[in-house]
Amino acid sequence: MSVERPDDLESRTFTVQLERPDGNWTFQAPSDEYLLYAMIDAGIETPFICEQGWCLACAARLVSGKVDDSAALTRYPEDGQAGFLLLCSARPLTDMVLRQDIHETRREMTQHRIGLNQLARAYPPGKRAGFRRGRRMGASTG
Repeated sequence: MSVERPDDLESRTFTVQLERPDGNWTFQAPSDEYLLYAMIDAGIETPFICEQGWCLACAARLVSGKVDDSAALTRYPEDGQAGFLLLCSARPLTDMVLRQDIHETRREMTQHRIGLNQLARAYPPGKRAGFRRGRRMGASTG
């Protein structure tokens, strides 16, 4: 389930279980870090391109738990209702289970959006110029 991050949430670390056809992993993800970077820090390879919640390359399914995905440039409530999230723009709010097929999940999310006529073709007005990509301030890089 995707929700907005409460302002008073102190920095915590959550356990994330990742299920993929090539194996299962468990890693720790700080509440003030995007899931993509927590995965990279844990040595788990995953596709990504834009790091802005735009391209869908890092699509995954949220099996259980809650995330704040409000940082995604394109965010539709229907994505969360269908169980989709983008790892580059989702921060954990609870322990969670994710499912990702690096060959299929992006296609499934794209088809989901096409079915709802929500496939974005241009940046939303005013969003691109003000977006700062990448890690949270002060995050370790290795």
